[in-house]
Amino acid sequence: MSERRITLEGPVNWRDLGGYPAMGGATTAWGRLYRSDSTHRLTADDVPVLRELGIRTAIDFRSAQELDELGIGPLGEAEITHIHTPTFQLVPGQGSSMNLSSGVDFYTSMIEAGAHAYVAAANEIAREEALPAVFSCMAGKDRTGVFAAIVLGLLGVPDEVIVEDYVLTHEVMPEIAAKRSAEQVGQSAAQHDVSANRWAGIPEELLGAHAFVMEGLIDRVRSTWGGWDEYAESVGFPAETVAALRTLLLDP
Repeated sequence: MSERRITLEGPVNWRDLGGYPAMGGATTAWGRLYRSDSTHRLTADDVPVLRELGIRTAIDFRSAQELDELGIGPLGEAEITHIHTPTFQLVPGQGSSMNLSSGVDFYTSMIEAGAHAYVAAANEIAREEALPAVFSCMAGKDRTGVFAAIVLGLLGVPDEVIVEDYVLTHEVMPEIAAKRSAEQVGQSAAQHDVSANRWAGIPEELLGAHAFVMEGLIDRVRSTWGGWDEYAESVGFPAETVAALRTLLLDP
């Protein structure tokens, strides 16, 4: 049994996606795929932990603006390959272009308009030499949470377990908010504008990680596409990528 949460000095939402029940009586493999809040928060003291975990690849769903503003932290020092595949770009002065009518609508637009990023990320982690890998955004909740749901869904993890994994982020939202506030101290006016516009108009339910939002997304995937496999096929996930994910990320 491995630990779900990985204790680091910087990121507070780094979690192992292993140990979940999956298709055919298998379980998701420990120590192969992780999710996290932004890796720019990693510190020099975190580097030995990353080396112990054997992380080879860090997939970054943040926008170009967020990457330029905050950087990637000590990934290079840890000899980790950084893959930038933004789910969406921030529109200066407008924030996200995603549908902000509700949390479910936002996540639905994310898996539609941001599908290119998720396909690219899946193609990357479907390579054995890229693993172990971590994927992240800012809080490790929305862009990261949606990709976690897609991957777990394709691995046959039950709906309720996907929801439980999503909700784990709610426990650390106060810590993430505190780190965000600390980072904003001393920002330039331009940096403050980027931070202020990042989630302009975000639905209130997305200020946390609530079960009903992920339950709603899963219901939307089933009603719109028929399921995770059908969604993946419709947005361009190669069949060989899905097969490789199941080979690499499942333990019999």
